[in-house]
Amino acid sequence: MTRTAIVLWAVAGIGVFGCGGSSDNSAPKTGAAGLRVPELPPVPPLPSMPDDPTTPAKIALGTDLFFDKRLSGSGQTHCNSCHIFNTSFQDNLPLSTPDRSYPGDVPTLPRSTLSFINIIYAPVFRWDGSHTDIVQVLAFPFAEPNMNTAWLPAGNFENDVPAAQKALYHKLTVDLPGYLHVYREAFDVDITTLDEPAVWALTGRGLRAFVSQAISANAPFDRWNAGDDAALSASAQRGLAVFRTTGRGILCHRGAFFTDFDFHNLSTAWQADGTRADDGRFKVTGIEADRGKFLTPTLRQTYDTSPYFHDGSRLGLRDVLKHISSDAVSADPNHDPIFTSHPTLTDDDMDNLVEFMKALRAPASATVAPPTSFP
Repeated sequence: MTRTAIVLWAVAGIGVFGCGGSSDNSAPKTGAAGLRVPELPPVPPLPSMPDDPTTPAKIALGTDLFFDKRLSGSGQTHCNSCHIFNTSFQDNLPLSTPDRSYPGDVPTLPRSTLSFINIIYAPVFRWDGSHTDIVQVLAFPFAEPNMNTAWLPAGNFENDVPAAQKALYHKLTVDLPGYLHVYREAFDVDITTLDEPAVWALTGRGLRAFVSQAISANAPFDRWNAGDDAALSASAQRGLAVFRTTGRGILCHRGAFFTDFDFHNLSTAWQADGTRADDGRFKVTGIEADRGKFLTPTLRQTYDTSPYFHDGSRLGLRDVLKHISSDAVSADPNHDPIFTSHPTLTDDDMDNLVEFMKALRAPASATVAPPTSFP
C-alpha cells in the first residue's frame, strides 16, 4: 500500500536576521552561476542515500507513523499534533501542548514548534542543536512525555528512550500486528526478528522518507534569481537589497536554505530581572559562550508561519524586525557580537523585507491527508 506524501508549506520560527552582506545596493546582475544573486542559490536535488533510497513503501510507512494516534501512550496524540499538516506542518502556537489527555498534568513543550520544511537537508536539528542524526531525531518524540509510547505516570515528564523503544516494539509487533506487513513492504524484514533499537531506527527511517517530500523550492525569488524579471515585485527587490546590505541578513540566513545552520544569541531569552528563561545551546554544549544561543531557522516559507523565535514571543515578522533593529537585541551580555551595533531599519525597510520574505514562499506541488485507515 502506497500513499502520496507532501511538499510542506511553511517553517515555524525565525532567528538571526541581522548579519551583514554586500555593499552594493544596486539591482544584482546575473553572475557566473547564471543567477542574479549566486550566494542564494536554488534548493538542490534531494541528497543521495544509496544505502537507504526513498521508496513509495517507506513513504507509506512514514505516513502511517506520522498520523497514528495509537502509537502514543494515551492514544490521543501523534506527530500531526504539533506538525499539523494543513497549517504549514507546525501549530501556530507559542508553546505546544501536543497531548492534552492527562488531566492536571499538561506536558507543554518549552519551545515553539519548528516546521519540517527542507529538514531532509539539515545537518543539525532542534532549537538547541541537540540532535545531528535525522533518523534519531524523528524517532525521539516517541520517548518524550507528550508523545511517549509507554504508559505515562502522573507527573513523570522524563525522556526515557529505552523504555520508549520497548513500548514501541510491543505496540508494533503485538498490539498492532498490521504494522508487520507495512515494515516488511518498506524494508523487506520481519521486525519480530530484530531487537528494539533496530525497530526504533527503522521507524525513524520511515519518518525520514515521509519528510523527504517536505521540500520548499522554486519560490518567486528563485525564479527571479534565475532571470524571470516578472517574478519579484519592486518592493521585494528593495527588500532583497536591504537584506544583503544594511539589514545584514545574508550572513546568517544564507545559502540555498537561508540559514547558516549555526546558533546565535539575539537576547530572545533575556529577561528584565537579568536572567535567561532558556539557556539554549548551552544546555547541549556546556560552553558559557553558548548561553542564550538558538538555531538560525530557514527563511523559506516563514511568511506563513507565526509566532516566531524559540519561545514564540514575536507574533509577526515586523515584530522580529523591530526587535533586531532595537537595543533589545543586545540586552543579553552574551549577545552575538553582530548586534553590538544593531541595524537601523526604517518602516519602509521593514515593509520591503516582509515582501522579500513573502517571495520565499513556494506553492505546494502535492498534498497530504491522514490515511483513511491504519495497519
